[in-house]
Amino acid sequence: MNLKAFIKLYQDFLQESEQKGWKIEVLIEEFGNYLASIKNIEGIEVQFFIELDLENSEKLSDTTKQSNLNYGVIRKKGEGDAFAKEVLDAFHEYWSKHSVKRKTFIIYKP
Repeated sequence: MNLKAFIKLYQDFLQESEQKGWKIEVLIEEFGNYLASIKNIEGIEVQFFIELDLENSEKLSDTTKQSNLNYGVIRKKGEGDAFAKEVLDAFHEYWSKHSVKRKTFIIYKP
């Protein structure tokens, strides 16, 4: 899966999450770094991020590199734990339904 396809999957997941009643606010949207605030109906907020590890990329050819992609949820310890797990579980379910293959690396062209 390339970075563009993964970002599209992430953005589509955020749109679907709004239909659940979650309030979504995109905080950062730039190449390699994406951060969105997700708030549930009870007002509990978590931040869902995607981060491309550009510093540790491996050159595959003159125009293509391979890198690790990190993603996860940032939350206040305690009150946000259950909602953070709910967001990650929902993302993994969405990912498995809408992606042919799940890989731990992303190919990108600089």
